[in-house]
Amino acid sequence: MPTTLLSRHPQIATADPEQARDEVARRFCPHRLELTRRTGRLDMLHNAAAIGPDVTLNYLRYGDEVRITPGRFDDFFLVQVPISGSARVKVGDRVVASDRVRGSLGSPTEPVDMVWSDGCEQLLVYLRRQAVEELAGGADDPRPVVFDPSMYLETPSLRAWLRLVHLALDDIEAGGALFRSPLAATHFEQTLILGLLAAQPNSSNEAPREPAAGSRVVRTVMGLIDAEPERAWRLAELAGEAGVSARTLQEAFQRELGSSPLEQLRRTRMERARRDLVEADPVHTSVTDIAARWGFFHLGRFSQSYRAMYQELPSQTLAG
Repeated sequence: MPTTLLSRHPQIATADPEQARDEVARRFCPHRLELTRRTGRLDMLHNAAAIGPDVTLNYLRYGDEVRITPGRFDDFFLVQVPISGSARVKVGDRVVASDRVRGSLGSPTEPVDMVWSDGCEQLLVYLRRQAVEELAGGADDPRPVVFDPSMYLETPSLRAWLRLVHLALDDIEAGGALFRSPLAATHFEQTLILGLLAAQPNSSNEAPREPAAGSRVVRTVMGLIDAEPERAWRLAELAGEAGVSARTLQEAFQRELGSSPLEQLRRTRMERARRDLVEADPVHTSVTDIAARWGFFHLGRFSQSYRAMYQELPSQTLAG
């Protein structure tokens, strides 16, 4: 029998509709759950693993056809991508016929009502509302973020975003080395959220734009990064320190440096890792120790990135 997604992270398996409803409500929100046929039988399975505090990946199935009526999510966004079967998802006044090429995206302020078909299995990406809205605009745009609920998964931007999701799934299934560090988890969560904001139409893309930020803002943020590269900086924190929105800060870095604040944070950590490798005693220190100190827990990827920057492997630097 094929292995289900996130099989190492089981949450609940049950044939009892009340237990299924209560356990899913505890992890998501209160809702109604009904088998649509009198002869229907529940075969519910929920697996889940958090990347960090803001993004959780889930596998969920119910077996026979069910209707799920949560109303508004309130404090989270939910991406639903069918792995098998299909779903009819009503978000606000829009209805999405969801299948393997079209996902759905529920926003916190929009009522949701859905029917999952027989055999429907879904990959669900839970994103905390506060984290999404901080990155979308923060205090400079207090309006709620509302996404287009229909996600055509074959667009290049959404295919790229799903590759990030599957990278996270693969790492979690392999033991989660990438996300053992809060530094790595925070960076990856923000990349996922920013990627979704860029890939899927939403109200923040239509918001009035504040004046462009200049070099002063970039210098301020680079100073913060240089002073505390070991800190698990969030983009919204850096933007708040600079007195601009997260979006404006992103645009300023792109314009001035051709990269993002989080890319610069990663580069600074790589520079500090190189400094430590140069100064370390190879008898008493390993590449793994230094990489982990700076939030690089996937040694293969660290070595590839390091070689691309410095034209040698970290082990060569350490050996002198």
